[in-house]
Amino acid sequence: MGALSPPFVSDVTAHTARVFFTKTPGAWTDVETTNTLTVKAHYDAEDPEWPGSALVGSGGPLGDDPPLEPDTEYRVRYHCTGPGLDVWSEPVVFRTLPDLPPPAVPDAGPQPSALNPYTGAPWTARWNGLLLGEDSTIVLEEVAGLLDVPDVRSSDAELLQRDGLTPGTDYMGARTVTLTMLALDDHELPYLLAAFTPGGDEKPFEFAFPGIAGGKARIMARVRKRAVTVDREFHAGRRRVTVELLATDPRLYSADEARATVAVAAPREGRPIFPLTFPFDMGSAPATRAAPDIDNRGSVDTWPTIRLTPNAGEVRDPSFTLVHDRTRKRFSTRGLRVGRGDALVVDMGRRRITLNGASRFGQVDPTSYWFSLPPGGSTVQLDVLEGPTGVTADVQWCSAWM
Repeated sequence: MGALSPPFVSDVTAHTARVFFTKTPGAWTDVETTNTLTVKAHYDAEDPEWPGSALVGSGGPLGDDPPLEPDTEYRVRYHCTGPGLDVWSEPVVFRTLPDLPPPAVPDAGPQPSALNPYTGAPWTARWNGLLLGEDSTIVLEEVAGLLDVPDVRSSDAELLQRDGLTPGTDYMGARTVTLTMLALDDHELPYLLAAFTPGGDEKPFEFAFPGIAGGKARIMARVRKRAVTVDREFHAGRRRVTVELLATDPRLYSADEARATVAVAAPREGRPIFPLTFPFDMGSAPATRAAPDIDNRGSVDTWPTIRLTPNAGEVRDPSFTLVHDRTRKRFSTRGLRVGRGDALVVDMGRRRITLNGASRFGQVDPTSYWFSLPPGGSTVQLDVLEGPTGVTADVQWCSAWM
């Protein structure tokens, strides 16, 4: 018999290669694969599922074929034996591929849970530490009442012996918001029921619903009712829970609190009013009109909180004036002294004034207005009867919608 034809190597990977050889009738064929660096040889028999070839590095029928080393040079030849036959083919050299790292598994992100943090993503909400909506096992099916007009408290009076009413001022009552939810996880259903237990103080219901109250807003509310439907869907894992929240303040407030710093209003040429010295000059230049520094981006009035903390000296009888569309409303004090480091806080909505936490309601001038901030731009001016230069106050507010 003549010389055997060289083998053909195909389908090379980092750990295996398929070797094709020429079959000789009546002869036994095995394949020898040698690491050219270590000179260690492995042997494989013919692959019964693919006659005329052997898959080296895969264990092989002979069981003496560990995986090939990656990025390594090998020499392969095959051996035919039989009656009167013992011949080797010419060797062929090949190189295995480098061992590539396993493909990166994409990060699936946090698993849905009611305990995931609230980030203000669209169509999500938070109540009492629980995430509702996207990325939560609590699905918000419906939110009713956010855009409804609350009940109106009318002060119209009946006309005596005449038709009609005497028009009075209308005020909004409390807002009722109804949440319809689906709880999809048995383990987190107790958290949902505990979070929506009636009673206690008002808590923030925060929500991020595009197109409503600037996209991110909140109300302060309490749970008044809770209903859980126990039916076939409950048994199947779709537990429907309906909750009624009552907000005593019907406004929807922006989730972001805005701040502005206002300084003592300066008259003509920027000279302080007090103390007066004689002879005095009122100046000739007209006073500069201050640009609006308060912006209520909502649709209804909102209540500000004003904080005055002198850094030096003592301030006497501070007052605050709201200017909006040429209308002025003034809140002033009488006989009030605010020393260095003291904190004077005026909460217009609650009609509360405190100095270092103690009430100073008796020192509010009877002619004062507890003013709110109308929609749009306004200016708040600070005046003092007496005090050092550079006195400022901080105004805090949240835009409001109805």
